[in-house]
Amino acid sequence: MALEPTAAGESQILASALRAHLSETRFTFTGLTGKEATLCITSAVAEWAKLSGWRSRWEAPLRYIDPPRPMDGGCRIYWSPPWSAYLDLRLFRKDGPPVAVEIDREDDSTAVDKLRDEALRGRPALWIRWHGAVRAELPAGVARLHLPTRSSRSPVRYSLTTVTGAAAITFGEAVTPEAQADALHRDQQRIAEEKHAAALPGNPDPIRC
Repeated sequence: MALEPTAAGESQILASALRAHLSETRFTFTGLTGKEATLCITSAVAEWAKLSGWRSRWEAPLRYIDPPRPMDGGCRIYWSPPWSAYLDLRLFRKDGPPVAVEIDREDDSTAVDKLRDEALRGRPALWIRWHGAVRAELPAGVARLHLPTRSSRSPVRYSLTTVTGAAAITFGEAVTPEAQADALHRDQQRIAEEKHAAALPGNPDPIRC
């Protein structure tokens, strides 16, 4: 399927292409646990990438743009955000930057932060949100494909009717050149701080109560 650039941004174009693929292949599932449903959707996205001639990496490492700061947790010190994180999928293409993909059942996740940073780096960012209403606001450059599912009572199982071309896609505003330039500057600062932290002597174990 040929994808033509539009003012909406590449993230929205790719979200529309993925929705078309799921519709054409009549993607659906029935009676899956939450973990199984997420795996099923992830596999479908990876298959779409394969058919597009792209390579997928599951649980791809990611570096946040802003460096973590030590936070006082009472009996221990922890870093926020953490030093490392992972994307559910990173899709590598020959003709463009890699695509960041997060797949979640709920809005309460770190997906928004991950995808925001990837979009600021000039990479398409897709959020596949399944089940329940969507409430989280989308950062600039991020597109969200919503796949509503039904759930049964205990034991909880999820089912998705066949995806159609009407599956909702929402997207954030375009990333401005100014925001991208600022993110690049902060990204370089974070890399420098990470190298500095790595060169420091090992910290003793935190004191626990």
